[in-house]
Amino acid sequence: MESKVSGFLHEALSGEAQKAIFLPWIAQSFEPSLPLLTEINRAHVVMLHDTGLLTSDTASRLLAVVDELADTGPPAFTLDGSFEDVYFNYEAQVIRRLGQDVGGRLHTARSRNDLQSTLDRMRARNLALSLIAGNLSLRRSLLDRASQYTDCVMPGYTHLQHAQPITFGFYLAGVEKGMQRDFDRLLGAFHRLNQCPLGAGAMAGTTFPIDRQFVSALLGFSAPVAHALDAVASKDPLLELLCAALFVATTFGRLAQDFYLMSTFEFSTLTLPDSLAITSSIMPQKKNQAVLEFLKGRQSHILGALVTGFASFRAAPYSHVLDSNADSLHWLWQAADELVDTIPVVDQVINRATPNRERMAELAGANFSTATDLADFLVREKGMSFKEAHHITGRVVRLAIDTGLGVADIPPELVARAALETTGRMLSLTSEEIADALDPRAAVERRRSGGGPSSHDMESLIEQSMLKLAADREEHKRIGSSIERAGHRLRTRAAELRRPVTASSSARPHFV
Repeated sequence: MESKVSGFLHEALSGEAQKAIFLPWIAQSFEPSLPLLTEINRAHVVMLHDTGLLTSDTASRLLAVVDELADTGPPAFTLDGSFEDVYFNYEAQVIRRLGQDVGGRLHTARSRNDLQSTLDRMRARNLALSLIAGNLSLRRSLLDRASQYTDCVMPGYTHLQHAQPITFGFYLAGVEKGMQRDFDRLLGAFHRLNQCPLGAGAMAGTTFPIDRQFVSALLGFSAPVAHALDAVASKDPLLELLCAALFVATTFGRLAQDFYLMSTFEFSTLTLPDSLAITSSIMPQKKNQAVLEFLKGRQSHILGALVTGFASFRAAPYSHVLDSNADSLHWLWQAADELVDTIPVVDQVINRATPNRERMAELAGANFSTATDLADFLVREKGMSFKEAHHITGRVVRLAIDTGLGVADIPPELVARAALETTGRMLSLTSEEIADALDPRAAVERRRSGGGPSSHDMESLIEQSMLKLAADREEHKRIGSSIERAGHRLRTRAAELRRPVTASSSARPHFV
């Protein structure tokens, strides 16, 4: 059987290759590609017409069929692996409806290389905007909840050991700061994605007098990709988006891990609703935090897609080849789509997690998490070096543990003994001084150095974060509106050129 797509190849693509490689690839990507291919074809036809490369009649007939196929959707196509890819399957339908003379002109002055690169960037651009929207939603939820719990004292941990008292609001505001950087990475990836390869041709441009700037603007891109070879050779902007997505999944995965521990019986500092848990098939009492487990695991999907992408580019030539330009994206779309769908679940977790104030306060006052404050007191009020105060306080904690005393039970005599054993000098503190130094709520409020958990610092932190959130929302709105306006201009211009296909318009078109 002869090739359906080439006058040079003597044989059609083998059935085995079609079944194993090409048909699965086409089937997987056809439906999400069709709306984007519709936009690209409209823009290309409009540009060809406005630069004098298509007659009005030909442009009208092509646009009419592009619209028909868009309206019918995937049912308009019977996918055929021997047509090699999405575009040749699409073009076959156009030619079937309009004939070779008219339908065959759709691909004037372009290659599948620049076409597919443009389609991939548009698809990734949409994902970037969805991830940015999700990021903004999560940050708003975190800041709202942080404002609600600025007075909810809890232990802060380092190495999963009690460190210093903080508040639940302070913790949530910290996670939001990480998500601010996630936004910046997503936005940077978007701007590098938002350049149009169309017009680069196979890899060296075209001999036709096209207008790359015009078609780029019609598709909502900020500019054409400057270098034709680079336009078709590079998928690094898509992999950069995937890297940014990995940070997104990692940030909320770390929050999920913290909530996972906090919701255990042993911690009992956080409760999540039953609607975000599952049960056991054998143990009737079980409330398993499976949603949190899946949230923790989502970054592995992104990482797997990223490894596939970079491995496909290893030692790849700097040009268009399918191992790097197609196979590299095999898992990207699924992993990124999953991430977009997961973000509303993260939002539910943030908004429906309920801290146990009493348990948090109990743990904040236990296990000597305010020891640093006692050392700081000795430096401020007794003129000691911090090193000396650190040693004395460490000895106080050891003696208290050895004698079975809790934080609230430490008497002046024990502090005096610790100082004598450590420095050889007596130290006299009152019970009130010790109690105030070791009080977790007072310890939180003393931290007013900037960026701390005190109500003074938290007010400033939340205000700053709200201002950045507002600015980031405006930027997201601006770039989304710019793409929407471009789409409106494209649809309007295409409608001006289009008219219904009739028998009387079947005259052979020509270039003008």
